[in-house]
Amino acid sequence: MKKAIWSLFLFFFSSLFADQFIELQEELRQAEAQFERAKKGYMFGNWDGWRYKIANKGVNFISSYFTDMIGNPVGGAAQGFAYCGSLGLAMDVDFERAADIPGFEFFVSAVWRTGTNLSRTKIKNQFPVQQLFGSETVKLNELYLRESLFDGRWVLKAGRLNAGNDFLQSNLYYQFVSNAFDGNPVAIFFNIPTFSAYPNATWGAYTSFIPYERVLAKAAIYNANSKISRNSYHGLNFTFESTNGAVLVSELSYFVNQEEDDEGMAGTYKVGYVYLTGATQTFSNRTVDGDWSAYAQLEQVIYRPDGGETNRALSPFLALLFSPKEKNLFPFYTIAGLVYQGPFSNRPDDSFNLGVAYGKYSTDLANTESQSGKPKQNYEAVIELNYWFQVNQWCVFTPDFQFIIHPRGLEIPNAFCIGAQIGFVL
Repeated sequence: MKKAIWSLFLFFFSSLFADQFIELQEELRQAEAQFERAKKGYMFGNWDGWRYKIANKGVNFISSYFTDMIGNPVGGAAQGFAYCGSLGLAMDVDFERAADIPGFEFFVSAVWRTGTNLSRTKIKNQFPVQQLFGSETVKLNELYLRESLFDGRWVLKAGRLNAGNDFLQSNLYYQFVSNAFDGNPVAIFFNIPTFSAYPNATWGAYTSFIPYERVLAKAAIYNANSKISRNSYHGLNFTFESTNGAVLVSELSYFVNQEEDDEGMAGTYKVGYVYLTGATQTFSNRTVDGDWSAYAQLEQVIYRPDGGETNRALSPFLALLFSPKEKNLFPFYTIAGLVYQGPFSNRPDDSFNLGVAYGKYSTDLANTESQSGKPKQNYEAVIELNYWFQVNQWCVFTPDFQFIIHPRGLEIPNAFCIGAQIGFVL
């Protein structure tokens, strides 16, 4: 009799806590899976478990090394080969986990770059064929505080910021090796040099909010100081002094079929405006107030071989930039292309990428050059074809081909470049 009563008690007790036990088992399985992903997702693994442990406390370390190795066996002012590399380090502290402060975050990053610029030393073209070249030294990059409110609908950020990380970008651009595409359409830096980008940061304040479903509005102000990006400062010139006013940027995005219940093809459409408040000089040597650039970006998935069940997709993109011709090197610039994520069913993380870039030199500049006896610059164009091969979760290998048309808009022979980009998540 006692055995029967005890059995009934055990049955009742186990039934009462069965759901909790199943949930605990599921949590343990998820934790183990996350632990395994952490080991496989990094070249140096999970640091004997410490990477996972500190991430659970809200502290994440991100590190990577990428290298561009490219040569031009044909064309350009001369033929040659060049290497450049970039080691990036970053730390992100999530204070919601670390100190129970909802939505609060601290971020800091640094970079070490080495190598030479094939475009400058051999080809003599305008748009660098190696997107990793620039600021060849050790530099502090971004350093900021970020607050996310109302379930992420409103974001505030302030500190040392990169405008190029916040505006005029797309994940599709990072599939390319040429700086004509990656990570922002390059004309913005020729037209407004104080538009900051990795690895050069400046003081700034940024905000974004979601006023309506599928709509994102962003605005920011950045200190326009052309001196602080000098390598000699190593990113540690923290002056608030401005040499050329401020850079004001605004952007409005509309997201198609990207809500949780949406089933159609995803698309993103953006318009933006960049305004420099300081004085600028025209090609006719007049000093005028302010400068601006307006842009539009479009990308749209047009084909999913698996019907949306995986991330495999074919996505064309287009970006257009417009600026005043009397004081900007490229009053018109455009990039367009195709990114095919997962071209083969057994290689869902690979991508096949084709891009075209075109920059039209200012006719005001051409007239000035003609009057001084210099050859007129017309346009430069780039065609890039590559295959992003995801070797494993922490290594990518990208064979790359580029064709440079009308280098620097002059009578320099068209150049054919071949090389590769190799990257490691450390």
